[in-house]
Amino acid sequence: MSGNSLPESLVQGAAQGLFLSLWIIGTAMLILVIGPSLSRRMARRRRIRRYRDAVTAENHRYLLRYPVVRRLAADMEFAEWKAAPEWLLSMMLAVFLIGSFGAQAAVGILQQHYATGADRFVRANPWLMNLFAGSLLASLPLFYLKFRVQKKRNRIATRMIMLVQNIIGHYNPALTLNEMLVKASGTMPADVRREWNRLVVNLHMQTTQEALHDFAKRIDNHWADDLADLLLMGAHYGTDITEALHKLVAHMQTAKSNEEKRMAMITAYRIGTTLMVGFAAFVVLFNIYADTGNFRHYFLEPGGKKVMTISIVVLFASLLMVVRSGRKPF
Repeated sequence: MSGNSLPESLVQGAAQGLFLSLWIIGTAMLILVIGPSLSRRMARRRRIRRYRDAVTAENHRYLLRYPVVRRLAADMEFAEWKAAPEWLLSMMLAVFLIGSFGAQAAVGILQQHYATGADRFVRANPWLMNLFAGSLLASLPLFYLKFRVQKKRNRIATRMIMLVQNIIGHYNPALTLNEMLVKASGTMPADVRREWNRLVVNLHMQTTQEALHDFAKRIDNHWADDLADLLLMGAHYGTDITEALHKLVAHMQTAKSNEEKRMAMITAYRIGTTLMVGFAAFVVLFNIYADTGNFRHYFLEPGGKKVMTISIVVLFASLLMVVRSGRKPF
């Protein structure tokens, strides 16, 4: 087979995955967009306003009824991604299909180029490896989102000392808790200001306890939990908590140096894991290039296909561990 046909096979495999993903996404859009629209029209015809409004609100963001999608939407909003979670899920599905078919096409190209003898005519179909390879590629946008969320939370964590000191500067037992929180918003550190402004808005829509706990939950920081508890206790019992806030700052200053060391280790671990993913692919390609007989060992023999599949799973698990290691609060 000519050399020009090799890239065509790869493009054909990737295009097959792209068209399949577009078909699936298009079908889902017809179900999730056109279906609710028809339902709303039927509701209007029946002139049941309350039912119509409920159907409209429910179908407007159909996928948000699932907790996983709601959590994904919260992470995207926290990371300041100007997109809907449906868009990210559609992109991940497209990358999964393109990656799976592209991996199959890449194996076919390697077989045509490097396999020898009868191995050129044996059908290499490591479908399980292709599925895991597609899953690994599809998960990369999600991992990138998680890393952005962690990066922002770590920036907020390093500003928690300034945040508490700012509250101490505005603390006045004569003010209500809500008044003090609103007054402190004008001098909040830049990295924290967006979330603090959200807290101020929530004070008008939720109880003070719910708004503070939502703030602590969003930034995933146990110092924020302690701060929320102190503020609520001071407001409930009417006691001066200035000394308790100063002690909280002292504890945070002690923990900050340890956290900086831990984040340096996590950054090195993250970079090493990313390099490991690329290096693993390079090792496979180099071994096949150096010895064409290795193609059989990797993609035709059952033991080799199992090793390749396990390697991809290990790489995926390593990325998961990076995400998990970065979730420890400051």
